[in-house]
Amino acid sequence: MLREGGVYALAIAALLVPLLAPAQAGATTYFRSAETAQTGSGATSIAVNRPAGVVAGDVMIASIDAEGSGSFTVPSGWSSTGLFSGTAFFGFSGVYFHVAGSSEPASYSWGLGTTRKATGKILSYVGVDPAPIEVTSTTAGASSGTSDAAASITTTVNNTKVLLDFAANDSLGSFTITPPGSTTKRASVFTSGSGSVLGTQAQDLTQATAGATGTKTFTTSASIPWGAITIALKPGTGALSFDAAPATPALPNVTLNGQTQTTNATMSNFAVDDTTSGSGWNVTVAGNASAGNSAVFKQYCPNATCGSDTGPGYISGGATLPAGSLTLNTASASWSTTGGSGSAPVFQCNSTACPLDASSAAKIVSTASGAGRGPWKTSGFSATSLALSTPTTLLVLRESEVYRVDLLWTLNSGP
Repeated sequence: MLREGGVYALAIAALLVPLLAPAQAGATTYFRSAETAQTGSGATSIAVNRPAGVVAGDVMIASIDAEGSGSFTVPSGWSSTGLFSGTAFFGFSGVYFHVAGSSEPASYSWGLGTTRKATGKILSYVGVDPAPIEVTSTTAGASSGTSDAAASITTTVNNTKVLLDFAANDSLGSFTITPPGSTTKRASVFTSGSGSVLGTQAQDLTQATAGATGTKTFTTSASIPWGAITIALKPGTGALSFDAAPATPALPNVTLNGQTQTTNATMSNFAVDDTTSGSGWNVTVAGNASAGNSAVFKQYCPNATCGSDTGPGYISGGATLPAGSLTLNTASASWSTTGGSGSAPVFQCNSTACPLDASSAAKIVSTASGAGRGPWKTSGFSATSLALSTPTTLLVLRESEVYRVDLLWTLNSGP
């Protein structure tokens, strides 16, 4: 591997092993994200993208509304059982649920039968029971009106997420929808073609105590036909988990020049879902010293052989880097949520970078009791957030060999 000028090249990789906290009782359901679509002046099908961040176990609620009376062809895995599929005063409406699996398509398509104006929404929720529909109540809607009531339902479980889905059609053109008070808007879409306009909007609220929700009234700017459904989602078992686990990327090659060097990379974003009773949580990381792993950067052969060394695996008695060679600085990063609650989680490695490859766990994130509930995700890690320091005494490896470390990321209950 000797190169011109006596310079050597060195590749460095890193490996992630996430540990998750066990499931807990006392779940609360949270909105994750939504996607919408519309067919403009008309189409024979409508495709709605998968909402962002969906993971296995999430419950998606889809609402498809169209002019005309014909029914829809429903994508595999979606069901209207316990919801609604039928004629409404404005046309035809179908409301469906789907529990996300480990592999989901990028979008879902409903066949409309004929060319017709249609709208579609998919809302994703986390912390919902696999049998998600607790109770529903449909309201077909008056033939015309500006005050449009979504019927009251009676929830049977505390901390139930109640979804209000509304649609209307104006044969004369555009109109506006004003939602009920004390609810949160999650999605809204109107057809964009000329002539009549079909519009739909979804709101939700959390019913903290089981009981009647009361009637929720939407208002339209014109007296038009409409329809609404009220849906209660049954809370699941509370869980604290990585939605997207931390993953340190492979670091750039290091060219040996006889000097101490620092190599940088961008930390990958990660996300946490907390649907428990809200005792707070934290994320820690340490080198993994269990059998077959290495808590520090160590000489590693990824192939069956690397010269006279055998692999794949760490080389017995191989060269190492000092503990604490890899650090993370979180000063530029932040947390955000769409449907979560409480104050944001707090990074702990802002003023001083935290070592990742050390025997003692470093706390990267701390979340107080009642904070960071629901789905939260990171963003904004800088190009220098990860820093690897390599000493002048670094040993040049055989061809194909790398220095590698196993990192143990842990998501724990409590701040």
